[in-house]
Amino acid sequence: MLLLTNSPFWVGLAAGIRGASQAIFSVPVGSLADRFDRRKILIVTQSTGALATLTIAVLVLTHVIRPWHLFIYLIVAGAVYSANRPCVNGLIYDVVGEHRLLNASAFQSMAGSLFRIFGALGGGMIIDKVGVGENYLLISACYLAGTGALLLLKTPVVIRRAPEPLFSEVAAGLRYALRTRRLRHLLALSLMNESFGFSFFTMLPVMARDVLRVGGIGMGYLTAVNGVGQLAATLRIVSRGDVRNKGRMVVTAALGFGVFVTLFGLSQWFLVSLIFATLIGYMASTYDATMATVVQLAASDKMRGRILGLYSFTLSLSPLGGLITGTVATLLNTPLAIALSGAVVITGALGLYPRLHAVTFSTAEVSLETGQGRVPFSGDRTGTDVAMHE
Repeated sequence: MLLLTNSPFWVGLAAGIRGASQAIFSVPVGSLADRFDRRKILIVTQSTGALATLTIAVLVLTHVIRPWHLFIYLIVAGAVYSANRPCVNGLIYDVVGEHRLLNASAFQSMAGSLFRIFGALGGGMIIDKVGVGENYLLISACYLAGTGALLLLKTPVVIRRAPEPLFSEVAAGLRYALRTRRLRHLLALSLMNESFGFSFFTMLPVMARDVLRVGGIGMGYLTAVNGVGQLAATLRIVSRGDVRNKGRMVVTAALGFGVFVTLFGLSQWFLVSLIFATLIGYMASTYDATMATVVQLAASDKMRGRILGLYSFTLSLSPLGGLITGTVATLLNTPLAIALSGAVVITGALGLYPRLHAVTFSTAEVSLETGQGRVPFSGDRTGTDVAMHE
């Protein structure tokens, strides 16, 4: 979009369209994740992503690509992502259980960070040396590789309840999230971070080309060191094992994330920006892995898919936040827009710190707010979900 329009606003608008698509599909897809086999849903979405990305590659390589083609693609990509997030997180829970959930989320993030490092370097070089179309071919191949991995995965048989009407399920999930204080606070923190902090990634091409003046390869380096930070964070989480005070961990990581996004926006030097991008990756990965864990631990078994759908809805605000940041960047300038976004994240994290820092998210506790108890779980899963009793 930047190459087609040469405008930060259009870059932000493209991100906003993807975010709107994610927002529309994320909540109902969360209910589908409670109804159907999550692995099969993921196989469909990964195949769809591969086909959509291949289509864009062909349009670029034949020199007929237009902005409206990207808009259609971004709507599809948003729908795919909205289905992927709750299904992936729920599938991880199905496979590993509660006690290993934080470690499994960290391993998932570690895999993503490794691909982020090598994919970013390779993608940046391909964009600069070969072209954007070839880069989309690479992305399509990655989607297909993910589909192949899912076909090989054997998942436990999880007991599902008889489905209610979809609208009733969605409404029940919303009521449950609003009644449960910890979920309210967590989703509020996620809304703040996704709406403003993660718009940093949307503006990265603009920063690389117009502010730091390092082009596609420089953007690849910025993305790669961000992946290095993510990898370091996940290695630290995995080495620590289960962490009792996950509430303090998630809100502290959000605070650090906001600080380094602000500093990145204010930096005018490429080497300094590389350091801040690394620290952003570290804080963002710590936050993501912990938040993906505590959101599930704060929810009952039968509501998990719908709560993950609501969590995925908050993630859709990241590209929508990119639209806001792109607009501010057009009216003012890109560094100031990113710095202001980071400042909003800092303010939100400080406001929620007193409410979350002491929360432990024990897997064997009883929620007095909802009257629902979670049966303690020990050992590996053996093909069925842990029983929920009301």
